[in-house]
Amino acid sequence: MANFILQIHTVIKMNLRQLVVFETVYRLVAGAFYVRLADSLLRFSLERAGYSYLTMSNLEEFLLHPLTAASLLLLLALGALLIAGEVGGILTACQASAHCRTVDGLAICRGALEKNRDEIKKKNWQLLPLAVMGALFMNGWILLRVFSRIRPIDFILDELLAALGIPFVLAAAAALMMFAGIPAMLVFFTCMVERLRFADGVRRSRRLLAGRWLRLSGLLLAANGALAAILILLYAVLVFFCALYVTLFGDAYTAAAVLTETAVRLEACLLFLGSILASAVDYSVLTAAYYRAAGGKEPGEAWDPAAPYGGPGRRKWFLRITTAAVAASLFLIWDMARNGTAFDWSSLGQTEITAHRGSSRTAPENTLAALTAAMEEMADAAEIDVQTTEDGAVVLCHDINLKRVAGVNRRLGDLTLEEAQGLDVGSYFSEEFAGERIPTLEEALALCQGRLKLNIELKDLGADSCLPEKTAEIIREWGMEEQCVISSVRLSYLERVKAVCPELKAGLILPAAYGRYYEDESVDFISIRASLANRRLVEAAHEAGRAVHVWTVNRPAELKSMALLGADNLITDYPARAREILYEEAASGGILDSLRMLLR
Repeated sequence: MANFILQIHTVIKMNLRQLVVFETVYRLVAGAFYVRLADSLLRFSLERAGYSYLTMSNLEEFLLHPLTAASLLLLLALGALLIAGEVGGILTACQASAHCRTVDGLAICRGALEKNRDEIKKKNWQLLPLAVMGALFMNGWILLRVFSRIRPIDFILDELLAALGIPFVLAAAAALMMFAGIPAMLVFFTCMVERLRFADGVRRSRRLLAGRWLRLSGLLLAANGALAAILILLYAVLVFFCALYVTLFGDAYTAAAVLTETAVRLEACLLFLGSILASAVDYSVLTAAYYRAAGGKEPGEAWDPAAPYGGPGRRKWFLRITTAAVAASLFLIWDMARNGTAFDWSSLGQTEITAHRGSSRTAPENTLAALTAAMEEMADAAEIDVQTTEDGAVVLCHDINLKRVAGVNRRLGDLTLEEAQGLDVGSYFSEEFAGERIPTLEEALALCQGRLKLNIELKDLGADSCLPEKTAEIIREWGMEEQCVISSVRLSYLERVKAVCPELKAGLILPAAYGRYYEDESVDFISIRASLANRRLVEAAHEAGRAVHVWTVNRPAELKSMALLGADNLITDYPARAREILYEEAASGGILDSLRMLLR
């Protein structure tokens, strides 16, 4: 056993750095293209199914739609191919380690291509579902943690785990699947290394595992348990130091919100790293087991990872193609991070928090300072109000008359842009913001692009106003259709926005909870006063494929109540406090409170 563990250590150590780099780059490249394709296909399917917003209430009908089923099958097949490609690269690195050779990332890519091309020629299509199953097993504990962060799924998991006997049933099912898959644990080696057909590879795998499968299963479980323990410890240490830093140097109001967001992002990074290391460790264990079971001999037709792939000329072309693919994927990642995606993935996630008029309790409402404060307080989005000046400029301002915010008894629509921006709209709030001016919509978009979503409310300026068209055109010029939504009390404004920019999501602000306005094709979500929201309304809107935004939610009990009702977005004056209340478990509040007590 000691010698076996030493062999595993050798396989892991020899090319671990190169393998981690390969998997990181491969997942970023493949993931960027895959997410963009999934985004486009699901958006297309959603529109064809007659929905503008996906919720758990309409999910079943959406999934049963023929176009949705076809899109999901295509995505599943492509995902299986991408996983098989990753497996080919991992085996290339592990095979090189077993032969005591080091390889670079390009050689691993070439090996992945060569192995998968060979499997396609042999028509070993059975390896695709096996690759998916293997990925699920190797990353099961990571996927469980990811799913527990998705709102509808975590409720289901909690209910299942609370039910009498269900945990034992799930454990038995997992054990049964594991034992059913044990005979095929070495199939990728017998097919990709020994180049056998699938049926022969399965038989070969069974012979190699005879009398060894129990010990091998135990080693895999122990390796994954050790990796999970290391990641949990690392996460706890990082969160502790983040909590210490926030406590010592952070603002008291935003401390918990900052720690919440930091903890979530740290966990996401560690889960990504953990999934890479889990695959590397598991396949290293299987590699050692394979070569040990095969008598330590190299297969007669084993692919040599150190061999040149078609000579220097082809290597240069391969390097160029790989570089182009990486560059394209980085652009896609940058584009998605900056502008978001067309499909609203957050509909299956946690309730989002929108800062009312920017963070209007921290800075003057509808100003750049308020938007900056909203970002600092970890808001997911900011709600802003827009109207036009006398010369047609679209600017941020809630009141039609400027007396409250600027001390001038004049209508904004009677002032030119130059006159409006000459006013002080910060002094009424505090001397700290003296000189703050009314910003244009372009200035707000420039500040928030890639940093903060915007809910832009069109003030009701009458049927003759050009505000809807101008606002939509400005958003389109900035390329922020996926980062902004439009809302208004006037349905005709939303219809006019859709005529200019159909891809912009539009929300109807309802004065009361009656009528079925959310069924109008121009409405993607409804925005309603929190006191009028109830479960029946939320469920009805969700069944119609519309999201529900509620305003203005400030009290802790009300925040929790609206989240439990299933509201998709909470508009609040206190975004940092709302994040702390809604996600207090993720905020590591116990650590923060303990540190505060120690430092008193």
